[in-house]
Amino acid sequence: MAGIFALSVQPGVYDGDFPRDFFWETFYQQHLGEEYAGAAVYNNGAITNQSYLGLFRSNFYHQLETLKGTEAVGYCGPQQEPFFRQTKLGKIAVCFSGNVLNRSHLAEELMLSGHTFERGDDIEIIIKLLSQGKDVIDGIVRMNEKVQGSYALLVLSEQGLYAASFSGHWPLVIGEKKGALATATDPSGFKNMGFRIVRDLEPGEIVLLKNGACQTKSIISPNQSRICSFLWVYTAFPTGSFRGIPVSLIRKRLGAALAKKDIENGFIPDLVVPVPDSGRYHAIGYYQEFCRQISQGKIKRMPLYDEVLVKYPYAGRSFTPQDEKTRKQEASIKLLESSEQYQGKIMVVCDDSIVRGTQTQTNLVPKLKDLGVIEIHFRISSIELFSYCPWGKTTRKGDLFSLKYPGMKEKIDFLGIQSIEFNTREDLLEIIGLPEETLCFDCSLED
Repeated sequence: MAGIFALSVQPGVYDGDFPRDFFWETFYQQHLGEEYAGAAVYNNGAITNQSYLGLFRSNFYHQLETLKGTEAVGYCGPQQEPFFRQTKLGKIAVCFSGNVLNRSHLAEELMLSGHTFERGDDIEIIIKLLSQGKDVIDGIVRMNEKVQGSYALLVLSEQGLYAASFSGHWPLVIGEKKGALATATDPSGFKNMGFRIVRDLEPGEIVLLKNGACQTKSIISPNQSRICSFLWVYTAFPTGSFRGIPVSLIRKRLGAALAKKDIENGFIPDLVVPVPDSGRYHAIGYYQEFCRQISQGKIKRMPLYDEVLVKYPYAGRSFTPQDEKTRKQEASIKLLESSEQYQGKIMVVCDDSIVRGTQTQTNLVPKLKDLGVIEIHFRISSIELFSYCPWGKTTRKGDLFSLKYPGMKEKIDFLGIQSIEFNTREDLLEIIGLPEETLCFDCSLED
């Protein structure tokens, strides 16, 4: 998944700083992808496009003057985007977040029609299909008819800025302030820049952002309309909100659900700790449930909350790199263990998920044991993962933990810990509170 952002302002009404608003709101998408950063800006009838290897802030901070305009799209993700081309529809710059499942078939079809490719990746396929339309809207509709997958899309043209979220799996959230309208894959930074959330784009809705206003131009009935449940568990930044549901609240409730089960089973650890940063709100929720129950007189003892692992702030994210070697390196260097000792303690460790389990076994557990604890109990807020997500850009390498080690004893023996518990699909449905048919749990389906 990539982070994408779009901004449109109305000259004469908008009294803000366009480069500043656009720069920082795109910067707030950085947690969704770190490999490439890009920006395309419409100013006085012309579109300029820039994309670089590396982080958005380091690439654009010292050239804010190049971001002046009235409409713009920004990108943080695994590919070099926005993708800019002169087409029969005029100059357009396109970026997206998601996955084109039938890319190879579409590329072959286009080549047989005489098209050539520079990269042959998803975004080049999308722009070639889109540019065959009578106009941008028609092009998006026709392109979507051929593409199999799920994605959010931004198209900057000379006529305006178009946004769409097909099937709603990867949502786009609209925010506004005086004279300005924005849309983003993650609205976490909206408040800092004075935007307020208006709504999420509807699945299949295509909107035009122009002169600081939003107009729905078309609605395509999706084959399915489901939002990724993992957004609340891990993907989104904790200050975000989707479908009006705060991410941090869901994570705390997921942690609390695991604590309730432990309390019912009579298990009270000495310490509860998060795996930073993804496990922090889950651990807070786990700890707060003990606080609630002790205040109600239901239990007589509770654990202490502590942070025995610290994420080094200059390390990259270990989830986003596409290269397995880079992921392993980031995972091994990012967590530093406390110099304190916890001799004889029973520790609950809260995290969002376990995908392959190898980094947990070879890196995380040894660091925890080095602190002197006598028992380690993992509490995982997500459901067990039995399949790689088909809708995002996940590198499908290595056996999934819950497939390779289906039995509880097998899991415990492999990790070298005392216990592990997961939330269930029913737990997530109850806690998120959306109808089952509107949530995607495809990562929990066994092949």
